[in-house]
Amino acid sequence: MMAANELNKITTQDYIVSIDLGTSEIKVCSAILYDDDSIKIIGYGKCKTTGMNADGIVSMDKLKENISIAYNMSHNTVTRSYDENTLPKINNPRVFVSVPGRFITYKNNTGSCELRRGPITEDDIARANDVANSLKIKDYELITAIPNYYQVDSNERVEDPLDMTGGQLRSFIHQVYAQTSFLDNIRRSLCCIETEYAPEFVFSGQATAYVATTDTEKKFGVCVLDIGKSSTGITIFDQGHCIYVGSCPYGADKITQNIAVTYGLSERTAEKLKCDYGFAISNNCITNKCIRMDKNGQAQVRSINQGDLAESIEAGYSQLIMKVLTTLNEVNVSNGELSLGAGFVITGGGAEIKCLDECVSKIFTKNGLGAYAKKIRIHQVDKEKIEGLSDAINPYSGCASLGLIRFSEILESHKKAREQSGMIGNLKQKITEWWNGNM
Repeated sequence: MMAANELNKITTQDYIVSIDLGTSEIKVCSAILYDDDSIKIIGYGKCKTTGMNADGIVSMDKLKENISIAYNMSHNTVTRSYDENTLPKINNPRVFVSVPGRFITYKNNTGSCELRRGPITEDDIARANDVANSLKIKDYELITAIPNYYQVDSNERVEDPLDMTGGQLRSFIHQVYAQTSFLDNIRRSLCCIETEYAPEFVFSGQATAYVATTDTEKKFGVCVLDIGKSSTGITIFDQGHCIYVGSCPYGADKITQNIAVTYGLSERTAEKLKCDYGFAISNNCITNKCIRMDKNGQAQVRSINQGDLAESIEAGYSQLIMKVLTTLNEVNVSNGELSLGAGFVITGGGAEIKCLDECVSKIFTKNGLGAYAKKIRIHQVDKEKIEGLSDAINPYSGCASLGLIRFSEILESHKKAREQSGMIGNLKQKITEWWNGNM
């Protein structure tokens, strides 16, 4: 059981269960958030995904089973070390679920309100935000709304307008919406989890991006690529704020499938070949080295030239990056010219390949983007900053699970701000009513 000094660190609202809905695996991570922002992983489980694919949910029964297996694996680990005395919320966690990119859309929206005489209050800020968040998109549900900055009259890009004075307050909010039907199906699939809290949803690429980048990178502008099995999440920060989220329907499995077809292998064998012997650029491997692999798991063995394999992998990643660049060109048209001073951060399971940074640098240089060729960073989870079962987290594909946990702090801070502004507004109304009734 947990030590007494550890118990003293725990608050009553920091037991989190993150559920990463990947098309390869469903991963469940149970964690404690401490007041000093440290994370302790106390449970982890995963299950091969059979209820979802790149197109969406293919079987509700299988998806429920997948989530149940992964959750029970994680929860059983938790209950071996904790109980309701040592972890009061053990049977009532806050649940954060990732949403794949194909089911989301985004808006950079604004809302404004006229200001009363006197300094700006929390209630004024909430009114401006509420106007922005009142936007409805048919068949979609607002899942995250993060204020980027404010404007007070002609005073632009105000980080915190509290106590300022002016005639009009305008808020600029980054909003992410998800398809309502998908969310409803996921809610029904979480029946194995006992909790009083409604599940909260976050775009997987956005959750990953917040944990994979530094504040400095966000400030100077950075594009985060979260390469998954069937798609690549794209999140862009500019001047410290998230301005774009989306995805392109090209992931690491396309590269694996190409290897399988080229060499007549099963996808499972091709994936092992890619991970164990693959390079994302042919310059850095022994081109005449031959690899002996079982063909489709049979006794038949064939030799594969490592240089040829690297060329095949490089061609696949070139296609992926070109699709990303096409998306970025579209973002430039709608948001104005991007300034990615910090370049690109690449993470996700598809980033677990040798020399990927050199491959992307080569593609950028070839396409006239030499300014970004030396601004590429491959992100891995820093396990030294995680307590508990850190070894269970894959340093690449596990980034989304940790991102969901970290993102819960952001959502909680905005939730508390809304609750606080609501209480202040109610108090003001009661004082006004009392004043009018007694004077």
